[in-house]
Amino acid sequence: MTLLIPLIPLLPLIGFVLTGLFGRAFPNEIHRVAVGSVVISWLIAMVVVVGALAHIGIDASGAGVKLWTWIPALGFTADFGLFVDPLTACLLIVVTTIGMLVHFYSIGYMAHDRGRWRFFAYLNLFMFSMLLLVLANDFLLVFAGWELVGLCSYLLIGFWYKRPVAATAAKKAFLVNRVGDMGFALGIMAIWTQLGTLNMQEVFARFSSVPGEWQVAIALLIFCGAVGKSAQFPLHVWLPDAMEGPTPVSALIHAATMVNAGVYLIARCNPIFGAVPGVMVVVAAIGIFTAILAASIAFTQTDIKRVLAYSTLSQLGYMFASLGVGAWTAAIFHLMSHGFFKGLLFLDSGSVIHGMSDEQDMRKMGGLAKKMPTTYWTMLVGAVAISGVPPLAGFFSKDEVLAGAFKDGFLWVWAVGFLVAGMTAFYMFRLMGMTFWGPSHVDPEVEHHIHESPPSMTRPLILLAIPSIFLGMLIGFPPDSGLIHQWLAPVFEATIAAHGPSEAAYSLFGIDGALMIATTALVAVAIVVAWRLFGVSIPSLNLHAEPRPDRVRELAERPGLAELYTGSSHKWWFDDINDFLFVRWGSRLAAAVWWFDRVVVDGTVNGVGAVTVEAGTLLRRVQTGRVQNYALGIAIGLIAMAAGYLFISVR
Repeated sequence: MTLLIPLIPLLPLIGFVLTGLFGRAFPNEIHRVAVGSVVISWLIAMVVVVGALAHIGIDASGAGVKLWTWIPALGFTADFGLFVDPLTACLLIVVTTIGMLVHFYSIGYMAHDRGRWRFFAYLNLFMFSMLLLVLANDFLLVFAGWELVGLCSYLLIGFWYKRPVAATAAKKAFLVNRVGDMGFALGIMAIWTQLGTLNMQEVFARFSSVPGEWQVAIALLIFCGAVGKSAQFPLHVWLPDAMEGPTPVSALIHAATMVNAGVYLIARCNPIFGAVPGVMVVVAAIGIFTAILAASIAFTQTDIKRVLAYSTLSQLGYMFASLGVGAWTAAIFHLMSHGFFKGLLFLDSGSVIHGMSDEQDMRKMGGLAKKMPTTYWTMLVGAVAISGVPPLAGFFSKDEVLAGAFKDGFLWVWAVGFLVAGMTAFYMFRLMGMTFWGPSHVDPEVEHHIHESPPSMTRPLILLAIPSIFLGMLIGFPPDSGLIHQWLAPVFEATIAAHGPSEAAYSLFGIDGALMIATTALVAVAIVVAWRLFGVSIPSLNLHAEPRPDRVRELAERPGLAELYTGSSHKWWFDDINDFLFVRWGSRLAAAVWWFDRVVVDGTVNGVGAVTVEAGTLLRRVQTGRVQNYALGIAIGLIAMAAGYLFISVR
């Protein structure tokens, strides 16, 4: 079984090399190589997943394979080794399945793009990088995959590099991620200095021997890397702008896989974070603040992809909050369910944009349900799932996150998460209303071109809708003891045991019943309010709710609400603050430092050189080469010495 593990990342790498080398020569056929490599990788991954979860050839503690010693340098060594356990298996399900479906979707979405061979090459490189990150068993190898997925994100966000806004977004994502990555790099260095190894299993086994202050420092530095990659506050600003890339990129990288890397890293490092409860509180605080911050911004966005981008930030905040309160399994459960329904929602938005001739402004949509039925129904499934309506996947995973916070005593995390659940339902059904319901606001020139997407795009939507509906019941029921808990128990049991079991005040199938009912009721109210404001009449069900733009405008202009609306629509001015601090004042500080370096430092060095040259020029005249002049100089020197001696003697 372990011999199959290296093939999982190797096949996409081969696809990248072949597509990159021969894509220009065979632009219309080369995508078959890229897609085929990912399909075979998926098949092998599923075999390995079954082995890891059913313990066939891979026991509960996992199995690794060392390919070679990557860096042997005196006392420092880094192995190129891969490792699979139930946690890795869960990530493999998400990464390979969604990656494969996005490749299929891209065949239709990028059909008319002249550079699609380059696009498929980048997708294959990303798949290799992400799989390397997930499978690596050495912190340095994890960091290599970490940086490669960052490179792929840069390449894919800026794929349409001739558009200035796309090129700028790519640079922004790259630079902001480097801030977090610097912290991760320092954390890896600290691990080496304290333990003398970067092998993850060895680090986890010996971490208790690290001094307490170094334990805190290492955990915080690793968390810095996770904050950057998973776009948590204050490094969240890059993800919404990343929507300038093609929609399949948004679905694969910025919703379902790469942004989950930070969640996976903290979950993988649970022995490190479990040893420092104070840092876990920081993780929970940053996560739940990001959740409500992003949800509040999604309320007023009009770009369909940006609504989903802020939704991603909010749901990632849920996952970080779950990790911070010690609900490790709930976080991974929500990662899996979110990966499928958010990938579905992004691909649905791409289908809408494709059918609307590249229009992304929801104010110019409406009434698309009848014209794009497959897109509509699958997006409705995604919206219901992310809202947490039973019995879809999001209901089970989100309620486990909230229940975990409540049972572990983090009532403030539960309270904010409870509020965010209602906010999520509202902005998602606002999106549905503005896009699919009510009268059409489509430009007349675009109206007659609206069409359902081709089967190459709609079939992946249907396939993603299936786990969005059934995944929660399949692996999360009964709650607190479903398959996902059985799978991940060996990964987290030591960390959980160190903190003691949680006690539930009320129990209904393992979930706090009162909390579950309250959350479901709040979600239902939020959906009804959104439907009343942005909905459509359904005579057959005797439901009538014509869109009410005047009512929305009236609410947005009320005192108190107007300021909140303005702040939300301006994304709470975080981009403006960053522009002021780091672009304007940062450039002025850089200019001042450059002036000091050029005028003071270089001026001093150049001045010393100039004085030396001038002094040498003057002294050079003394060297005439004539013996008489030298004799005269000696005589004058002797006379001066004698005069000085006599002067001293007389005194």
